[in-house]
Amino acid sequence: MNNDNRKPRARKGRATQEKAVKQSKPLRIIPLGGMDGIGKNMTSFEYDGQMIVIDAGLMFPDDDHPGIDLILPDYTYLLENAHKLQGIVITHGHEDHTGALPYLLKDLDMMSLPIYGSKLTLGLIEGKLAEFRIKNPPFREVKAGERIRIGSFTLEFFNVNHSIPAALGLFIETPAGNVLHTGDFKLDQTPIDGVFTDFAAIARFAATGVDLMLSDSTNAANKTFTQSEAEVGKVLRSIIQNAEKRVIVAAFSSHIHRIQQICDAAIANGRKIAVTGRSMLTNTQIARELGYLQVPSENIVDAYNAKEIPAKDIVILCTGSQGEPLSALARMANGEHRTVPIEPGDTVIISASPVPGNEKAVTRVVNALSKIGAQVYDKQRALVHVSGHAGPEELKLLMVMAKPKGFMPIHGEARHLRANAGLAEAVGIERKSIYVLENGDCLLLEDGRLKRGEAIEAGIVYVDGLSVGDISAVVLKDRQTLASDGVVTVVCLIRSKDGKLVSKPEVIMRGVTGADDNELLEDLISIVEQTAGGFARDRRLNPGQLRRSLRERILGLLWERSRMRPMVIPLILEV
Repeated sequence: MNNDNRKPRARKGRATQEKAVKQSKPLRIIPLGGMDGIGKNMTSFEYDGQMIVIDAGLMFPDDDHPGIDLILPDYTYLLENAHKLQGIVITHGHEDHTGALPYLLKDLDMMSLPIYGSKLTLGLIEGKLAEFRIKNPPFREVKAGERIRIGSFTLEFFNVNHSIPAALGLFIETPAGNVLHTGDFKLDQTPIDGVFTDFAAIARFAATGVDLMLSDSTNAANKTFTQSEAEVGKVLRSIIQNAEKRVIVAAFSSHIHRIQQICDAAIANGRKIAVTGRSMLTNTQIARELGYLQVPSENIVDAYNAKEIPAKDIVILCTGSQGEPLSALARMANGEHRTVPIEPGDTVIISASPVPGNEKAVTRVVNALSKIGAQVYDKQRALVHVSGHAGPEELKLLMVMAKPKGFMPIHGEARHLRANAGLAEAVGIERKSIYVLENGDCLLLEDGRLKRGEAIEAGIVYVDGLSVGDISAVVLKDRQTLASDGVVTVVCLIRSKDGKLVSKPEVIMRGVTGADDNELLEDLISIVEQTAGGFARDRRLNPGQLRRSLRERILGLLWERSRMRPMVIPLILEV
């Protein structure tokens, strides 16, 4: 009997030991973007030499990024570990989650790498990849409730309500532990498409065990629940009903729920719908083809024919809710749109909130429209926009339902992440189990326990025209200086044999206060002559030292006279 009893214990001990060995490898979670603003969302999950990536987004530049078209997360780490990549999972179709994909795929040169997402998400991505001449990407359509295996990762997808249809959250199971990734979400109880955030799935994950929860933080610093999208529809219908002339509505082209409500309001008031703006045309066409946007063809007219329809019978749907200079709405406001001129008495609805950094651009467009005589409705004047992200009470509710052991806020600026961390602590998650990370930080999950790992280098990549990643911080600083303080160019012709000036130096000022002040100009020329004279007397000096001396002395005089520090470019030409 003793022997019989001993054998099972030995087998149990070996099994326990084997399990411990199996689970000794940690899950590495590294956010490459999304932790320093609203955009660039990208997170890598790595286990046992295999890696998946959740989202690949971009961020739009603001006034601090002159000349920059787009901002991407620095995904060098993914390129260095491309052999580990098993797939890319996209939670939904917004550009702050999809926009970096074309650049990443081209740099990876892995056209066989599968991309997972819902039908609408993949449809929008396909349109974007086509612009980059990336054809036949290996898409893998997934649906809510579906479980798939990607290497060492088992993923289950569940519905979340957001400002775009077919948004998904993820439950990720690994031998090291389980992770719940909310994606972008809100808890709208009257959703436009009838799809709710799946509470039953979250309760099921809680029963299985959630070792770590990654949660949307965008509205964590707000004070209230996020209002329902249906409330916007009521206001839109009222404004369109009372408009005497044309109605122009600017919205995000990916906000399919909002577009549906605009179209419904137009049809209810006997108006036709015209669509203008490249991304708006593309996305509405894709959403209609896939069945996510229900608008009868007889209610849609070509924008080129909109001018032939009586003003009281048309609604024009366009891009430009962020004040983008080349967008349809901005061109209308400036009188540059080929088919839709704004006229006094027209009604313009800006059905979006300015992304942080775009407030000035939106204000410029609103002022231009008002000057023409249009009636402008934005979020400050009427409820023409609500957020697609959960407020603090909704965030806490989901935490209570999921019952996570650990918590990591994602998707937001530093203040949003900290606010969400505070909400987690308020609902009873231990402070030591709450991790506020920065881009490049590493969080390890091992046997259900969390700790920080070794960080990697992370940053941002600028897209400037056809140039990707070639714009350094120095170049950006130079552009900011040129924009704010101007440039001074100094041209000196110096004889190489004795270092003396061949002719009077030339000083050219552009964008500098006092550029037309002849006295200042003569004083600057005098400084150049004195400095060059010292160079001629001391032949131990070299042209580089002369350039530095000229720059310092010219900046000193300009600061004294105008309190400006322009860019100074000394050109020393030896003859």
